Amino acid sequence: MKHNIKRRATAAALCCAFSAGASAGVGFDTADGWKYSTDGWVILQAHKQNGDSPDTTGFRMSSGTTPSLIAFNVTAPAVDGMTLSSRVGLYINAQSGEGNFRNAGNVGNTGSKALDPREIWAKLSAPWGELVFGKSYSIYQGEPVLADASVLAGGLTGYDNVNTTNALAATFNAGYMYTNFNAGLRYNSPQAEALTFSVGVYDPSQVRNVFAGSGADRTNSPRVEGGVYYRHQGGGMKLKVYGDFTWQRASHCLTAAGLACLDDKVSTRGLSAGATADAGPFNVHLSGFRGEGLGSVLMQDLDALDADGRARKSRGLFGQLVYRPTAALSLRYSYGRTRIDGTAATLGHLAQSHIAGAYYAVNRYLTVYGELANSRFSYNPVFQHRTDTDYATAGVRFMW
Repeated sequence: MKHNIKRRATAAALCCAFSAGASAGVGFDTADGWKYSTDGWVILQAHKQNGDSPDTTGFRMSSGTTPSLIAFNVTAPAVDGMTLSSRVGLYINAQSGEGNFRNAGNVGNTGSKALDPREIWAKLSAPWGELVFGKSYSIYQGEPVLADASVLAGGLTGYDNVNTTNALAATFNAGYMYTNFNAGLRYNSPQAEALTFSVGVYDPSQVRNVFAGSGADRTNSPRVEGGVYYRHQGGGMKLKVYGDFTWQRASHCLTAAGLACLDDKVSTRGLSAGATADAGPFNVHLSGFRGEGLGSVLMQDLDALDADGRARKSRGLFGQLVYRPTAALSLRYSYGRTRIDGTAATLGHLAQSHIAGAYYAVNRYLTVYGELANSRFSYNPVFQHRTDTDYATAGVRFMW
């Protein structure tokens, strides 16, 4: 396992969800060629929020953005030049799933809210590429998640809601979007080439606005996503440049009053692009997106439409600089901003975040970290007013 928080720790653990690659983990091989391994991590962090309202002020202890994980990997012996492998990843939140009603945790059905089976997929690998089927992370805007140091350490609460019942939201509030783990079929071209591509079809989502009550809930075709990636290494530098897209339709659009929207059908589409570069002790990531009918934080499911059912336009930018003064220490600063346009029926907003962090590998398995952050919404749709929130976070992660 690699201990660098920035890309090596994240990529070793999360690439299996994005490109369905195998983690190193702890395992064994059988005499007839089967391979079995387990990998994962345990994360616990404490964070203090100081906001300009009671709803954004408080103290929590949780798993952070990514719940703790235990995963199991199985690879079958190669047959006719093809290899089949599979992975099951069980993600477990340290918090109860009941917000700060912590004593209600593990009572009745609340324990199930802490268990999140995000990954269950199989992969067929052959000289012509890879075919992945099952539940894994989507293609669109996957690269910023791999780059964001807060994905496995720290992060912000969604919409700065201190008593959220969910996991934290990394930098999804401002900069890029969370597209989630989805059931689907994905093809990856041969990964040994400098120029590669991926294309996938996924289980579609409703397109809605949970704050205004409008939504289109009938999906008669899959969501389509794809990406193109170029990798270059030389002269002491590694460079990756990418571009990706998403497209989907939904119908039967109704307002909160049960009236027909201006258009029964909703189309969602998005483009994103970016680059990540490693040069000596520095790592730089810069990415941006533009979409219609996608929303601003969680793709399609939160604020993709206005109150009248019109698809809203959004765009964002995320930049991160990581400096590694030693092999064990990483220092990070990132800035993100997302703007979702307003309409005659629904207010838009600009969200911005600044995060500074230090991540120290005590040894190859144990990392401690701290972050200071500020998150601002010109209009927070959860609380229906402007919010300005400061964060202080300290945490620990054991990874194998």
